[in-house]
Amino acid sequence: GLSWWYAGGHAAGPLDSAIDDPLISRAEGHHHLLWPVADLGSPPALVLGMLILVVAAVRTHRRPAILLAVLGPPLASLVTELALKPVVGRTHFGGLSLPSGHATSITAQVTVYLLAFAAVGLPRRNWLRRALIAAAPLLVAGVSGAMVSLERHYATDTVAGALVGASAVCALALGLDAGSRARRTRAAKVPLSGQAGR
Repeated sequence: GLSWWYAGGHAAGPLDSAIDDPLISRAEGHHHLLWPVADLGSPPALVLGMLILVVAAVRTHRRPAILLAVLGPPLASLVTELALKPVVGRTHFGGLSLPSGHATSITAQVTVYLLAFAAVGLPRRNWLRRALIAAAPLLVAGVSGAMVSLERHYATDTVAGALVGASAVCALALGLDAGSRARRTRAAKVPLSGQAGR
């Protein structure tokens, strides 16, 4: 819906103005603090985040978790950068902006954590798991807010990026689950057919 509404645009909408202006004015003099937060959604941070997720997933010995960690964030970023941004064509100071690649990246990584780890009770320490779950939306909001405050994106760009990041990873997770169920069903039928032939 955001892609359709802002397609080809190059200016802030009413919702953007309501959110962007206060953030930008409050950020004056604090840019040195905001850049490190914004960088959590950058390509180098995506590689580092994926590496951490993959190592953690390998330690669980769960193939779907490993695949989700390896494939989820890059899939989301590719959808944003190679498909949606060129098609939507919205620009911010001359650069393609909707959806936000930084918001897509951080949201995809957070969604991988929530689906592959938190949803199955990992890490085992309750306090740590709860802290990571609480940090997840704060990371997304922090990166998105920093990008808006630094005038790198409109607010609706970051909302669209977060939606793409979560949707791409969730769609991949559903596909991996369906494939896993199909393999288990085939494996369960093999011994039965073998016994029937005896």
